[in-house]
Amino acid sequence: MDDIKLAMLGSKDAAKRLTEAGVLVPCPMCHGKARIRNERYYQPNIRRNVICTRCFTNSGWYKTEYEAILSWNTRAPILSESELKKLEEPI
Repeated sequence: MDDIKLAMLGSKDAAKRLTEAGVLVPCPMCHGKARIRNERYYQPNIRRNVICTRCFTNSGWYKTEYEAILSWNTRAPILSESELKKLEEPI
């Protein structure tokens, strides 16, 4: 099982490895693709968050990109192990 699936099942170790590699797990709400968003608040401060490109669920604002990704990747599990196996089955 790869780190993305392990992180979706709630593995904190897998989430940390993904965060260190700069990889984002899918959205917890719609399984859409996520991206990092930067916004200048007041010069020279930049706020960062991770946001789903499909449903716009977001991680909240953080000072660093690492903190935003870690927050996004270390949330509560979105799938049980049996649900994950169903997703892997051919249609």
